[in-house]
Amino acid sequence: MDRCLFLDDGHIARLNGVRREPHAAERYPGNPLLTKQYPWEGARLQLYGSSVVYNAELERFQMFYMAQPLQGHWPNVTVGGKRKIGHVTLPAYAESTDGLDWQRPLDGGLTYEDVVETNLLDLEDGTSFEPGILYDAHDPDPDRRLKALVWDQHFDLPAPGELRYERANDGTRKMILDDGGKVVYEQIYDDWGMRVAFSRDGRHWQKRPGWVLPCYSDTGQSPLYDPRLGRYVAFGRFNHARLPDGAGDFYVGRGVARMESEDFEQWSFPEHVLGADDQDPEGFQINSMPADIYEGLYLGLLETDVRPKRLGMQLAVSRDGRDWTRVADRFVFLGQQEDPDAWDQAAPTDWVRPATGLHTVGDEVRFYYNAGPLTDGCYGIGMARWRRDGFVSLTAGSDGGEVVTRSFLVDGPALHLNLDAAGEVRVKICDLQGHPLDVTPQASMYRELASAPSTDWSAPINGDHVDAVVGWPGGADLRGLRGRLITLRLQLRDARLYSFWTT
Repeated sequence: MDRCLFLDDGHIARLNGVRREPHAAERYPGNPLLTKQYPWEGARLQLYGSSVVYNAELERFQMFYMAQPLQGHWPNVTVGGKRKIGHVTLPAYAESTDGLDWQRPLDGGLTYEDVVETNLLDLEDGTSFEPGILYDAHDPDPDRRLKALVWDQHFDLPAPGELRYERANDGTRKMILDDGGKVVYEQIYDDWGMRVAFSRDGRHWQKRPGWVLPCYSDTGQSPLYDPRLGRYVAFGRFNHARLPDGAGDFYVGRGVARMESEDFEQWSFPEHVLGADDQDPEGFQINSMPADIYEGLYLGLLETDVRPKRLGMQLAVSRDGRDWTRVADRFVFLGQQEDPDAWDQAAPTDWVRPATGLHTVGDEVRFYYNAGPLTDGCYGIGMARWRRDGFVSLTAGSDGGEVVTRSFLVDGPALHLNLDAAGEVRVKICDLQGHPLDVTPQASMYRELASAPSTDWSAPINGDHVDAVVGWPGGADLRGLRGRLITLRLQLRDARLYSFWTT
């Protein structure tokens, strides 16, 4: 079974003397992991969306970040032999064996100006705000194991001047004005959409021709594979898509939309699934939400703001990808750095932006993030982490407390707890009505569950354990209850409980 966490009330029937306690992510002390180094990173080096994967075949982490040469559109630059605007955003590549020490392989990617060997990727034709990358181990075709969902836009800005947008009956026009206010260049700005691409190694990509969805999504994308649905699911800001009935545009603003696909090429029309509500301050926005599936739950890392002020990272949880709950009363799980000497210290208008899904490495869960000012690129890329399952705990003090769980199906003889107990935690196995069950070796799985009540509590567990196996007197376990629904009563004293599961 998946580990049962306490991000929402899905596994909690009753709490008595126990509180739900959120835990902020810890910044890695070796940050930053990457900073600007090459001319194509002159203005920005940034992650956006789900853009770091672990490739089990290559046994390495792969990072797909966004490099931006200049702040303005002029002068133009030449990338891969094509002229592009100066502030073009370019997909670039880095890799690591441990997720901490990153290298940029310069092995003859796209050329940049007169530089022949770069780490740039041929993933877009115009300019893009970061591809969302999925490593798809279940795909039988190794050339499609790495999948990219990319927002791409085509336009030229071939002259210096002031850039201006203007809405017209035939769509949005993009114009350049000279010092006297004269229009020296203009074009219809409507050539953009989502494209997909596939790769075996992450360096060489095959782009599918055309748009898989004609929409605007200038933020990170998060594609996933949900094994329960047997379908691909993607989250992003899929705006300005034409409604199927022709009634107008689909527009969620700075919120989260969802779409799904059977083959990663034909996608459903987006649906709005998460945005500001009446518990948020006026002007609240969700700028992006990298999402992942963690222990059977959709878990989203929310970049939030009330512009120009950045509010820090919240978490949201969902069991179906549509109905989302903001975790722990909108607690900030990664805020702005208060240390004025830190690499990612931030003024109120700077941001700390979560930028990947989650990676379980040993006994910790990691994600990567950016920090930097709103108008001047990025300070670099860092990593933050929790203990495994450590987002939220059920916590009791010295007076103790009790947790009663909702029912769950036993699929193995061992009950595991992830806990940190200066005091102790004890467990009693119960039926659906809360009556104690007999878990002694002599109890038969064929007996009526409520016919052999026992008052036995487990042996007390203390200390800090990511995986503690619960034991009962006489070597009892859950063997006789396999395939049955049970509940747990847990007594906590000076303890934090992060999760439970059976194997």
